[in-house]
Amino acid sequence: MRLIIAFVAAALAPTCALGLWYLYGQFATFDSSDPYIWIRTRGFLLICLVISAAHVVALGIPAYLLLRWRRALRWWSALLSGFVLGAVPVGIFSWPLRYSGPGSSSSVNGVDTMVDGIPTMAGWVQYLGGISFFGACGALAAAAFWVVRCMISNDSFKPNPLRGSAYFRR
Repeated sequence: MRLIIAFVAAALAPTCALGLWYLYGQFATFDSSDPYIWIRTRGFLLICLVISAAHVVALGIPAYLLLRWRRALRWWSALLSGFVLGAVPVGIFSWPLRYSGPGSSSSVNGVDTMVDGIPTMAGWVQYLGGISFFGACGALAAAAFWVVRCMISNDSFKPNPLRGSAYFRR
């Protein structure tokens, strides 16, 4: 039972962090009396929760089982695994050379990130920054998993036998 709660916490931690970040941006951009702030935030939270839960189920649970099987489950291995599991899928799907072609160029805020199909240094820095952001979300999920897993003892969900019962004295 404690593992289930820990995996739920791992899915909720980055969702809550990203939700608060998004909500801050909404209040900074729009008037605080705008009722659509909460509608947009609810939609964003739903997307974050689905992606986070999918990462936990598809990547986090197998990683936990592998670390436990190898007897390498420590706080630092959990954080490192969380960072890698958060960063690698985003890194694969946003690989800049995937969409580059001869003559293609792109820029962000007037800074060239790709020139003639080749990423610039600014493009690689932007790519690594995005990967690091999602890696930090994965590390946050792993930290939440580890904290909840360690806070709930093994005995907290086991029923205590009745004292004096003849059945338990055998």
